[in-house]
Amino acid sequence: MPDARIELKEIEHALHHGEFCFYYQPKISFSTGQIVGGEALLRGIKSDGTVVPPGDFLPQAEQSGFITNITAVMLPELVEDIEKISIVKSDAQIAFNISALDLYSPYMVKMLRSFIGSKRINPGNIQIEVTETALVDNSERINIALLDLVALGIEIAMDDFGTGYSSLDLLSRLPISTLKLDQGVVRRMSEDVKNTHIVRSSLYMARELSIKTVAEGVESRGTYTYLMAAGCNEVQGFWISPPLPLDDYIALCAENPQWPGSSFGLLYNAWVNHISYRRKVLDAALTLSMTDQDEWISLPKMDLAHSPARCRLGQWYMGEISDSEENRRQFKQLEEPHRLMHAAGASLIKAIRTQSTARNITRATRIFLEYSDVVDAEVSRIVERDLERTFDELDMEKGKEIPSIANLVSEYDIE
Repeated sequence: MPDARIELKEIEHALHHGEFCFYYQPKISFSTGQIVGGEALLRGIKSDGTVVPPGDFLPQAEQSGFITNITAVMLPELVEDIEKISIVKSDAQIAFNISALDLYSPYMVKMLRSFIGSKRINPGNIQIEVTETALVDNSERINIALLDLVALGIEIAMDDFGTGYSSLDLLSRLPISTLKLDQGVVRRMSEDVKNTHIVRSSLYMARELSIKTVAEGVESRGTYTYLMAAGCNEVQGFWISPPLPLDDYIALCAENPQWPGSSFGLLYNAWVNHISYRRKVLDAALTLSMTDQDEWISLPKMDLAHSPARCRLGQWYMGEISDSEENRRQFKQLEEPHRLMHAAGASLIKAIRTQSTARNITRATRIFLEYSDVVDAEVSRIVERDLERTFDELDMEKGKEIPSIANLVSEYDIE
């Protein structure tokens, strides 16, 4: 098959004659099932209306360095598009892909600072996506550019997460607030369980680091539903919609369509985060107890944030629920034992650090675990309620009876 990529001079001609534009692929919140933004994807449009895919011109633009010219010309076009989108959906967040060369150039940050300073767009309206390969250089200039963008209030997303070798190192030293799971890994979940493990592990790690997750390349309802249950935050892909011309994207936003949505995955992950805190406390207690005090300074750093507000479960019931009075009442019942559990965790670690007696440490451990059990039981009831509500909705949608949990236990001899 002949190489379809076009020559640099043709790219230059297209750019300077207005033959590039953005298509927009909608992004959906798994929690609400509604559009929360989109990704701006560059397309070439020939005079006869033929759409030129990015694979035909971006590699050459990257290799030649002309990509910075494209960004300089198209970023103002993007801002104009966002202004039009904001008329219909003021809180839409549009992701924009940039290259390492863009981060070396001072103009991109300056332009964005100007657009935000003049209030043409809000910083929350735009998100910068950077691939892992663009970040592996570890250049001080790139780090400064990313920090400058964050200082403007712009989120940084790592695109194609799961395809490279340096992802974990990059997450540890760069201001990344969003991970985009690579579409190839997402698609291969239906072919190989290893890819499913990679996706679940990535979601778990992101949750531990308080990083938002976006899955791309979702092409079936089954994959969509699995990612929703696994606690992914947002999703895009052809099952939802292909990339759309601006007018079509705006029309879709205006329709306010509804895809499947459920907070169950996020609730369950908040519970897992609570269990993770319990394990961290016990790990720290054992590590400190079995290590001489003068060696504590050299121990691995342990993330022991004892405040309930730092726990995903605490964040959930403090601010992420508002759909019904019943929900607020149930989570209110959870608040006190959850607060006491975190206080007990702090007391246990303090007892060990202050060289308390073995009896006091044992007592502090028992109190911590007792409160933890109370929280687990309360969350388990909330999870069961959410599952039953989901099954009821499916029952109404499909017009068929779904067995109750009690009947399932009887039918399958579950003990």
